[in-house]
Amino acid sequence: MDQQTWKRKEYESWDEAFRGLTPEVRKQSVRVAAYTQALFVQACADSFCHDTPEGREQITGEYTDLAYKCGMYHQLGKALVPPEYQILQKDFTEEELAVYRKYTTDGRQLVASLQEMTLKRRDRNRPEGAELETENIPWLMIRESCQQHMERWDGTGYPDGRKGNEISPIAQIVGLAKELDRLSAETKSEDPFSEAYDRLRQQENTAFGPELIRVLNNARDRCRGVYNKFIHYTLTVPKTIPLVVKRKDRPMGLRYRPVVDAEGRVLAYDAEPWFSGLVQDSEALQTLAETEEALRRTEMTADVTMYLMYEAADALLRIQNCTLHLNGVILPVLGDFYRQGSRMKALEQLFDDQPIERGKLMLTVPEELILTAGKSVTETLVRYLRNGLTLVAEDCHPTDKLLAKVKELGISMVRLAGDLPTEQMQHDRIRCFAAEGITLLAKGVNSTEQTAWLSAAGVTMFSGNINGIAVEEDEMIRDSLLRERVQVS
Repeated sequence: MDQQTWKRKEYESWDEAFRGLTPEVRKQSVRVAAYTQALFVQACADSFCHDTPEGREQITGEYTDLAYKCGMYHQLGKALVPPEYQILQKDFTEEELAVYRKYTTDGRQLVASLQEMTLKRRDRNRPEGAELETENIPWLMIRESCQQHMERWDGTGYPDGRKGNEISPIAQIVGLAKELDRLSAETKSEDPFSEAYDRLRQQENTAFGPELIRVLNNARDRCRGVYNKFIHYTLTVPKTIPLVVKRKDRPMGLRYRPVVDAEGRVLAYDAEPWFSGLVQDSEALQTLAETEEALRRTEMTADVTMYLMYEAADALLRIQNCTLHLNGVILPVLGDFYRQGSRMKALEQLFDDQPIERGKLMLTVPEELILTAGKSVTETLVRYLRNGLTLVAEDCHPTDKLLAKVKELGISMVRLAGDLPTEQMQHDRIRCFAAEGITLLAKGVNSTEQTAWLSAAGVTMFSGNINGIAVEEDEMIRDSLLRERVQVS
């Protein structure tokens, strides 16, 4: 790598430096932060490293939130190199590897600089000088997390080859958290988390000390909760394997609600995502809307959406193999998925893995995104349509502007918002969409009166409690088979 071709950036704030990391590194840092906090809580309970002065100072309950920050910022030094060098590559030369590994010492220096700026903002009269004094334990812990998290118990780590308790207690915890995240994300198995855990336990007295491994053993349930929270296995399950058999402990999935015509005949199914444990520590299942912010914060929107697409495609494949007649499955998709650019390559792989009629995988597009779509988003939507996908404008309020936009994009299906007033003006606006040949859907329909009013306005597809509750995939298939038999007889 020619270091003369790029210039190190200077950062004025923690947030600015964190944004200097690539999305992949930021996502990893968020996960490592959660693992670090889980391990730290257990370390406090187990009095980890309390036989050392550093342990007694650092491993206390008052620093639980700080432990999260230590995990969050442990890779901050990578913000000082170009994106292509922020992720370790197998084909790095010795020179490139040395530059990459320098992120540990670079991170300590960057953190010290940011801390210096913080102090100067507090005390404008403080004279410039060398690195801040480190009597401030929280600041010291963040610095040591950056510099020492790749050190190993037997001295084989870097940058300084520290061994044993020469490694800061918080750095030991962050290093273990990072390795747990790496192994669970890279392992291809039915239970990547358990396999990763077993591999870490085998590294006692080599990479990690026996006291830290005991913390790991005792924190298993806490760490499993972190793993489930971030839906790791969506990144590791081979996508070539059809998802016919659903794992019981998966943190998300789909239920299906009938979409019918005015006579009650089932035309399609709404796929309703559910999530477990992604919002706080609730045992109740959450909806896509309730998890949107968590997915955006962790930059998992695209990965989760692709997983749900595979599950919906699997349901469609089963329907297809049963020779059942159905227009498709409508899958809700967050706007961030489209803002992140085209995923057509991944979708082509999906259709290779699960050979369904691609138009029957019906993806929703939020009204707000359609109305504000710039060039990049517009190109993505058009590309999906051009490649045979069905897009459904979602949660729409019928206006002339929206009608013009869906016509411009080539979207031929519009689902109305559930809060539309039943008045003549609204009725006439809906009729304008129907007159343009646009298929109209309605959701949240809970009475025959609603169905009649919407039908008169040109709506042809309806979903809501009046049509039945959301059910699991097997029940959906069973109900569809029963309907087919009744119709045939």
